[in-house]
Amino acid sequence: MFTTPKVCIPKNTNDRVYIAYYFDGKRQREYNANRLNLNINPNQFNSIDDRDRLLIRLQFEFTKALNKGWNPFAKENEKPSLKFALDTILEEKQNSNLCDGYKRNLKTIHRMFCDFLTVKELNSKADELELQRVEVFLNRFQTSERNYINRRRQLGTLFNEMVRKDYADKNAVKHTKPARAKATLHAPYSDAQLKNALDYLKEHNPKLHLCCILTYGCLLRPHQEIRLLKRKHIVKDFTEIHLSGSENKSKRIRTAYIPGYIKELLKERLQTVTDMDVNIFTLTNQPYNITYFNLMWLKASKKMRKAGIIEPKQTIYSFRHTAAINVYKKTKDLHVLQQLLQHSNMIVTLNYLRGLGELNDERLREVLPEL
Repeated sequence: MFTTPKVCIPKNTNDRVYIAYYFDGKRQREYNANRLNLNINPNQFNSIDDRDRLLIRLQFEFTKALNKGWNPFAKENEKPSLKFALDTILEEKQNSNLCDGYKRNLKTIHRMFCDFLTVKELNSKADELELQRVEVFLNRFQTSERNYINRRRQLGTLFNEMVRKDYADKNAVKHTKPARAKATLHAPYSDAQLKNALDYLKEHNPKLHLCCILTYGCLLRPHQEIRLLKRKHIVKDFTEIHLSGSENKSKRIRTAYIPGYIKELLKERLQTVTDMDVNIFTLTNQPYNITYFNLMWLKASKKMRKAGIIEPKQTIYSFRHTAAINVYKKTKDLHVLQQLLQHSNMIVTLNYLRGLGELNDERLREVLPEL
């Protein structure tokens, strides 16, 4: 049993501030959050406003920890409960600058895993959880190799953080059976397919057409980078797109150059827009949700396949893959392609083209013996 932590500010300004609460009838004082592995120390600030702000946060964190089952009398090197560890790590991830889809996936796997475990397992230490139980949970996702791999990776993220934060000594997920998914290709378009698909979309769904042509012409990623584009990102008389590190997958400042055929489309759409924070698709300050273009493509692609315009494995990402192949054919320069795709290193770019069969075909042709 415990009481709600209360803020305590001594009358003597030279004395340290703290929070106080009773746990099992014994009074506790907390001057910082070291025992929670958090960097909150109000007494290090001379400013009263900063001190009081951190003191309130200190009160909040201890209240939350106590409600989750944290025990102030536990030995310093004793691990917290599995439930406390999972909840704490999930909250930190949700408050980070990770992409919304990734945070949503972590929240889902956290909920499903906690629902699967018994109360006894959740209240036990993470290292006490049997490997077999983790395997039984992950086997529920054997509907496809990709589904299993994704869920295993997501759960592994939570357990990796447990080890890093010293909530556990081992990552149970790491010892589960791995799986290797078959490569799923986003089949590239032929020149005729590319033209016909874009013509169809321009007539029947102009917003999806703009998304797809930006994916092709600027090699941006459709569901995050393009979907979230604002008027302020388009600069230098509609010739460049500038994205900060937090606005693209590479986490680095990115400049994407706009070809002439896209420049005219953007000018026509945005010529009357004065608010620089307007999203280029909704023309409001709010973007479409993350599934919007997926749903639009699902509807449009069915009709295009039926009309013989595209093939089953051709997707929105096929526009980016087609662009990558065309750039490589034009330049034969992997470094240029890496910069345009904003890949972290050359190996990613090599795998990108190898997965499409393009690089292998080119190299096989180039190494044929001469007579």
